[in-house]
Amino acid sequence: MVSTRTGSSKLPEGVERDDNRIIAVVTGANSGFGLGICHQLLSNLSLAPGSKIPVSEPQLTALPPSLRSDPHLFTQDDDDEDEEKEIDYDNPPTLTLILACRSEKKANEAINILLERHEKDLKNRREKGEIIRKGWKENLRTVYEQLDLDNPGSGSGVLGFCQRLKERYPHITTLYLNAGMGAFSGIDGMECLKQHVTDGLSHAQSQPNYQLEIKGAKSSDGERGIVWGTNVLAPYIMVKELIPLLRRSPLNLPFEPRIIYTSSLTSSFSKLSIKDPLNDYQLLQYEKSYSASKIMFDLIMVQFDKEYGSSTKNENDNENERQVRCFTTDPGCVCTNFFSSGMGVILWWANVKFFFYWLSFYLCRLLGSTHHPVYADQGALPMIYAALISNKFLSPSSKNPAQRFCVISERWGKTKVGFEEVDQWEKGDELGKGFMEACESHRKEWKRREGLE
Repeated sequence: MVSTRTGSSKLPEGVERDDNRIIAVVTGANSGFGLGICHQLLSNLSLAPGSKIPVSEPQLTALPPSLRSDPHLFTQDDDDEDEEKEIDYDNPPTLTLILACRSEKKANEAINILLERHEKDLKNRREKGEIIRKGWKENLRTVYEQLDLDNPGSGSGVLGFCQRLKERYPHITTLYLNAGMGAFSGIDGMECLKQHVTDGLSHAQSQPNYQLEIKGAKSSDGERGIVWGTNVLAPYIMVKELIPLLRRSPLNLPFEPRIIYTSSLTSSFSKLSIKDPLNDYQLLQYEKSYSASKIMFDLIMVQFDKEYGSSTKNENDNENERQVRCFTTDPGCVCTNFFSSGMGVILWWANVKFFFYWLSFYLCRLLGSTHHPVYADQGALPMIYAALISNKFLSPSSKNPAQRFCVISERWGKTKVGFEEVDQWEKGDELGKGFMEACESHRKEWKRREGLE
């Protein structure tokens, strides 16, 4: 197994402590689920101290089966190690929201959208007589950090992004690995019609087999499969490089440090379709590389949760290392610009396609599908729940390192969070280790190239 101990937990020189600040990093934050995550964070964390944060409250559907029958689970024990932390009502925690995107223009547009919507939310609360968190707006920071997932190196690349975070921030509370891509080129019209007729609307819209993908698509530098490089290698590097910052998250903050990965409803073990996936870990021979990349990183996240999900001792500096739980999530099907893939410059057709996707997803939900929350901020709820829920309502990583949280949409719009496990994670344990070893070799090679070793 690849060792995932990376770096020291000590604060770098020149970086000041900020122990009363929640720092959340969201990749792909300018649209879709990333924008939904940011909105949910602003909405939930701005509530007055002492108020219940709805998305951090335990949901029966999201509990591991082994905990659902525990009669003492919802009772407060004075000796409970995971009891709620005391909050300074005169100086509640503040938030830094880091939007990690490739385009500064799109990131700034997203920040404007977020803050305008958030201001409307705060205004509505004030009109209802609700208390606004003291100093919230004055201390809120929304920051753009450039990140190009197709480039593992320095500058705008993944290693460069991680290096900047190390130099600028004292810690990270939550790392949302949300950004991803597929080499989609369009749809097979006849196959689309056939699947809708034979499988029904809801299944065809949640498990589509008619999307066309470019086989063997490579990165801009031609060195690796672009889907693997973006959806597997890039988040792997980020976890390895940023784990020291997560472990430095202050003990007094109300939430534990977590790594949350946005997976997919189509992520299943069967998508690793070739006989020996380790021989084509870059997915160059796959007709459908997107879903394969998602199950691949799901299996890697299992390994990360095994390694980071329990408190350990750092052999280098003799400091106790905080546990950092690592969870995968399934946000279901929502309408985002992800569905404009393959439309090129034909913007009007992309807009038409977006409308029909929205309409079909809405119909799926009305017909009873639990996989279609339709809107990105509702699809983001499993990610926020996984980040904020107390350890008391989770299985320890030693018992289950494959916990996965999914969306459960209800017909009339209410959205809940459900519990799942990474598909066939025990069977895929050795594969997960092998995928990690492949990623680690690339990480070390890129660090050597960039002079970071």
